[in-house]
Amino acid sequence: MRFKILPDGSHQHHLARVKRQEKLGQMVKDWLGAGKKRSVAVSAVPNIFSSSNLNEMDSQIKAALNGENVSAAGAKLPPTLFSMYLREQKMNAHSPTAYAQPSFSVPAAGKAHEHDHDHDHDHESFFEKYGKCQEIIGRGTFGIVRVSHKKVNNREVLYAVKEFTRKLNEPDSKYSKRLTYEFCISSSLKHDGIINAYDLFKDSKGDYYEVMEYCSGGDLYSLIAAAGKLEYSEADCFFKQIMRAVHYMHNMGVSHRDLKPENILLTQDGRVKITDFGSAECFKTAWEDDIELSNDIKGSSPYIAPEQYTSTEFDPRFVDVWSCGVIYMAMRTGRQLWKEAQVDDEFFHEYLRKRKCEKGYEPIEMLKRARCRNVIYSILDPVPERRITTLQVLNSEWVREINCCKS
Repeated sequence: MRFKILPDGSHQHHLARVKRQEKLGQMVKDWLGAGKKRSVAVSAVPNIFSSSNLNEMDSQIKAALNGENVSAAGAKLPPTLFSMYLREQKMNAHSPTAYAQPSFSVPAAGKAHEHDHDHDHDHESFFEKYGKCQEIIGRGTFGIVRVSHKKVNNREVLYAVKEFTRKLNEPDSKYSKRLTYEFCISSSLKHDGIINAYDLFKDSKGDYYEVMEYCSGGDLYSLIAAAGKLEYSEADCFFKQIMRAVHYMHNMGVSHRDLKPENILLTQDGRVKITDFGSAECFKTAWEDDIELSNDIKGSSPYIAPEQYTSTEFDPRFVDVWSCGVIYMAMRTGRQLWKEAQVDDEFFHEYLRKRKCEKGYEPIEMLKRARCRNVIYSILDPVPERRITTLQVLNSEWVREINCCKS
């Protein structure tokens, strides 16, 4: 059982990434009618997107792959995270990444060794410290993530190794500055809800690799896609952990700017780990009183706050808070509320209209408790000056009463 409520009211998470991904892959196979056998070495999900299978899909599945969803009554609904997962896997199936073992040269994090930094020694150093990179466990615009296996006292220790892809025509200096900046931010944040960044390496070709802690529970995005949606006790626990981590970040003068389920990793016992600080900003240093406002659009469309589209400057903390609210609704509904928070988006326009009505906005009104609904409405206030802070969220009656697991 993935989530279990105990007799004393507490709960336990039992997350297993491999089993969940196999289940999700089988769900997709059954839906598309693909009766292929599952391979031990290669993920079963991308293999179902052969041209013959795609040609046989009916109109409903094609609509899902396009991010559309049609109810039985014919009314359009926002896309589910599962349909977005299908699109992602379809794209990944057509752009496979080779399983090449990186050849490391100079550690970019400035960590000294006792010997000279010749290539053979530095490659050996990485292997001695972190083992051998093997299977791919994640893909994104940044590149890919592999698992590195290391034997320690007859037991296996796993690390996640993020292999960065250069942006098109990106100069070496900009590429280096971008990745060292990200590593400096992520490695300086020390909180139970934030991924541990251990090291940054540069290989003989000039490509960068970040070594991080490995989370065996996968990511929140694939959990929602596999489960359809999460029950309130499970979603509330994850939400409180996320808000604690974001509150810590903001106290440290850092805004994430790209919070979404894909960037929230999970341990097997249900601990949340925020990752991917490629869009993060330092809005205040320890010796400053005033914060530095942001002025550019960052993030992933469904989770971007509306003021990023309409204001020349805005507080990046409230952008993160908005994203957290959209993440909570994704957990509870299994859907993205809208494609983007702009008035010309029909789903967002409906939200703006219905939040003012007596009956309210249906997805939020369907939440179990009034205290929860009030906080979510306050988080998703389109006017950032009225939006509540992370501290106000954590001090709300609803969140204070959430029975967050002790994992």
